[in-house]
Amino acid sequence: MFEIHKPIEDIQWDDLDTDMPVSEPLVMRSAAGWYVGMVCKDPACGGWIVPYFRGTGYYATAEEAAEQLPSL
Repeated sequence: MFEIHKPIEDIQWDDLDTDMPVSEPLVMRSAAGWYVGMVCKDPACGGWIVPYFRGTGYYATAEEAAEQLPSL
């Protein structure tokens, strides 16, 4: 399970030369903690939004993870 720290309707999408839309870098949370990553609308999952990439380590708060956004 994961959580996105931004409303779905506000996410910017790009295809990044893939066959599916991929999000901008986002602050996200999993059971391990907060991190910056990307999600995609995976056609193999019926277009559901699923994790695509984790670009940072894990942080204790969303604010700590958000500090890493400019670096991705």
